[in-house]
Amino acid sequence: MKKQLMKIAFAAFATGLVLTSCKKDKDETETNDEEVITTMKLTFVPVGGGTTLTYQFEDADGPGGLAPVQQDIVLAPSKTYNVSVQLLNVTANPVDDITTEIEEEKDAHRFYYIPAAGSNITVSNLDNDSNGVPVGLTSTWTTTAAATGSIRVVLRHYPGNPPGKAAADAVDSPKSGTDIEVNFVTRVQ
Repeated sequence: MKKQLMKIAFAAFATGLVLTSCKKDKDETETNDEEVITTMKLTFVPVGGGTTLTYQFEDADGPGGLAPVQQDIVLAPSKTYNVSVQLLNVTANPVDDITTEIEEEKDAHRFYYIPAAGSNITVSNLDNDSNGVPVGLTSTWTTTAAATGSIRVVLRHYPGNPPGKAAADAVDSPKSGTDIEVNFVTRVQ
């Protein structure tokens, strides 16, 4: 009987040990695994009607290897577009839509849209996270006169718990790191 009780006590102890070792400590900070982003798609819907346009950057084999392929962004003059961005990892099977992760982790991400001087494009109305800080999954782009230029699109990730992202953070803020950066040629014509 004594042996039987010892076996039961040992089994209960082992079960308790397994259950507590699998439980996550509330103070433990989760790490955010770096995602592979091979594709950035920008979709432009003209305000007031017109043809929806999509332009993309793609590095289909991921970092290294073949050179990426990207399209020039061609927009009409004196026009406003509602723009959305989508990020993909086409090296995964099935293709991984990274945009859903950014949507879920808005407080830790931010897109920066930086038109070069003379591009005749302004970007405004970025969507915000729960703290009112820009995220930029959606935005509004407005063109003026015909011009050729460029726009730098940068996705920054703010690690930490909480992330500490602020509206005044510059694109090169030491609080964040770059997930993807693309410099698109722009033509307003």
